[in-house]
Amino acid sequence: MVQGLSAECLQQIISYLEDDNRSLHSCLLVNRFWCYNTVSTLWSRPWCSYEITQTSATSLIQTYIDCLSEEAKIDLYNNGIIYRNHLKSAPPIFDYPSFLRSLNYDYMHWSISQWLISCWLYRVLNYEEEVNECQTDRIEDCIIRFAPDERFNNDEYNEIEDENERKTIIIAKELCNLFKDRCSTFHDLHLENKAIQCDGFLFLPSSTDSCNYLKNLRQLVCLGDNKSELLLAISEVCKDLRKVSIGFPLALQWKSHYESDAMSLGTLIEKQTRLESVCLYGYKRLISYLIESLLSQSKSLNFLELMYTDFREAQDYQSLALLPSCKNLKSLKIHNCFIPPDERIMPLTSLQQLEEFDFCNEWNPLYPLIQQKFWDELFLNNANTLRKLSLWWVRSDSKDGAKIIESITKRCSKNISILHLPILWTHEILTLFDHCRHLKEFSFSGDDLDANEFLSQLGQFIPTTLRSLTIKDGHSGGWNFTEKSLYSFLSSCQAKLQIMDLTSCSCMTDRHYDVISRRGIINCLNK
Repeated sequence: MVQGLSAECLQQIISYLEDDNRSLHSCLLVNRFWCYNTVSTLWSRPWCSYEITQTSATSLIQTYIDCLSEEAKIDLYNNGIIYRNHLKSAPPIFDYPSFLRSLNYDYMHWSISQWLISCWLYRVLNYEEEVNECQTDRIEDCIIRFAPDERFNNDEYNEIEDENERKTIIIAKELCNLFKDRCSTFHDLHLENKAIQCDGFLFLPSSTDSCNYLKNLRQLVCLGDNKSELLLAISEVCKDLRKVSIGFPLALQWKSHYESDAMSLGTLIEKQTRLESVCLYGYKRLISYLIESLLSQSKSLNFLELMYTDFREAQDYQSLALLPSCKNLKSLKIHNCFIPPDERIMPLTSLQQLEEFDFCNEWNPLYPLIQQKFWDELFLNNANTLRKLSLWWVRSDSKDGAKIIESITKRCSKNISILHLPILWTHEILTLFDHCRHLKEFSFSGDDLDANEFLSQLGQFIPTTLRSLTIKDGHSGGWNFTEKSLYSFLSSCQAKLQIMDLTSCSCMTDRHYDVISRRGIINCLNK
């Protein structure tokens, strides 16, 4: 069977595992044919794994260091970064840098710092061997240089930090040159503080480069301050972006240069040929200019996320009326934005192709919920298309936003398959289950309640289509139930649950998780 698969077919199958490093490692070990066709996928996105550790980061950088040219290694040696034995190391079997398709610059920067720590440890543990090659340092000097403690004053510590930062930047420069030389195309670029703060970002093509290796860049994440020039530079070399997520971390949002940044981002957006997804994060001014720039992508834009943006200025708020011009917009997310709850937001209800609507109001208590008329019309106009609905606001009692829950059941329940809601009371849960008969994924929070009796009976009301259930604690506590009640719930449940996430329930014990595991259900504690 293995021999019957062509390389193209096997690579296509393996591509579905690109986010599962464990499975990819297993594929490497099947045989030489599988190894050869798996290695490119495994090494295409090395910094995109959530499982990256200090050990794996160190190993990753060491592999790339081994791939450097002899001239680059000599440069690192002259800067006191690598040792003489590294100059003689044989190159790896595969050309790993050529497989890279996604670069997270800040993660790379962190990985380099971990590699430098490992080099210090190696030097300490192998001091006698190293001293025979180079007599320039004593072991005490190494310890002082790389591992300061409370005995050292701030000036000494700062000198050590500066030296480590200098070495990190030198290595980052060499690795960027390595990737530029070996990689013909990139798909994802993630830039945050380290990339934005450096003088002249190292990874952009220059006039001396033989090709534009960012020509096929599909996704750009750029979060940080003072990135105006960087965005303009990227707009000159990337014309075919599909997804951009650009803005300011929360710590910078009140002291950032919004004007120049927004103008540069507008230029970047307008220069794209078919942008599909945009996330604007933390903009406090010139929102109207950015939304106007989105109209240049009105035919292709299908996903828009607004996070921590401020619409209190009249022109910014009025610009929301332009969004319905994006006729193909299928997903709209509004998280913790300053949106006054008046009639000016009503134009958003004229969107009629929404498949996903996500609204969160937990961060901004300055304004009450958007008026009920908005929810009624939005749900009614998208009743035939809406598949995923995620709403979150602070509910202090069952009357707070109760009409929104009622509007869901009356106007858009027939096609909803994914539903995430805030605190729900027991009668609301039963009403939702009665109307939303095609639910596949459901999550909610439970307020302070002895839920033993209710949970034991709830299983028989769950839609048979449900595959994932999440219950969280509310603001003033959560549901309390025993493992026996949980067992009764699962026994009476007709749905074939695959995932049950109760990790945010404070009443959970190992006995509860045993009940879930024995039913063959994945619980997120052991996921």
